[in-house]
Amino acid sequence: MLKRLKTISHKRKLGNTLSETLIALVVIGIVFTLSIGTFVADYNKNQTVVRLKKVYGVLSQAFDNSTAKNGYVADWDFPNKVSTEGSYLFFDNYLKKYLFILRDCKSSTEGNCAYIFKDLTGKEQELSSNWTRFYLNDGMFLAMQCNATKDYKVIYFYIDTNGKKRLNVVGRDIFIYEYWLENNKHPEYVGRLLPYGSEYTREELISNSDENNCNNASNGNYCAALIMKDNWQIIKGYPWAHARYVVQ
Repeated sequence: MLKRLKTISHKRKLGNTLSETLIALVVIGIVFTLSIGTFVADYNKNQTVVRLKKVYGVLSQAFDNSTAKNGYVADWDFPNKVSTEGSYLFFDNYLKKYLFILRDCKSSTEGNCAYIFKDLTGKEQELSSNWTRFYLNDGMFLAMQCNATKDYKVIYFYIDTNGKKRLNVVGRDIFIYEYWLENNKHPEYVGRLLPYGSEYTREELISNSDENNCNNASNGNYCAALIMKDNWQIIKGYPWAHARYVVQ
């Protein structure tokens, strides 16, 4: 009888050990999954910043080379209104030859040249034919538009750092730069490529005071400016996980 009780007790110990082992494995699996998720997110953030800095350098160099050939930017022929023809003509005359272009879409809105994306709020947008668009040889997609008023002349760039693969969301893989040819309010910006919204402080960029700000309630158009002000980093508080995406 005593031997039988010892056998039952031993079996129970084996049963408890197996349950405990399974629980431990489940906990380890959860921790591992969370760790992998954090690692992947950190990697994606790092790669986004690397690509963002790369295209910043590529565009800056193109403008520098064009300036050396065509003279001071304020003297360049610039369209006096937003138009399909004006933006492409400017691109063709002053920038195209200084960039490594994989595909020149001109103003086409068909096929791979069409571009639909979302902002941080989830609102879907589509670039019109007024945007000149092209692919660089590394697969990045860029769209360019010339804009002028009595106070300024500026070129806006939409930049998709990973082409049209995914996510196609402003603040995640889409960012906006601007290049100033004239700026009466900020003459120090003339001849410089800057993130859209760079004139604002970091506190202003993350506040709810502007629909373009980089936060969960805004569209994210100023997110490149925030990244640059954070020394080319995506730090804690950046609306990374909030972005909803669309796959084309």
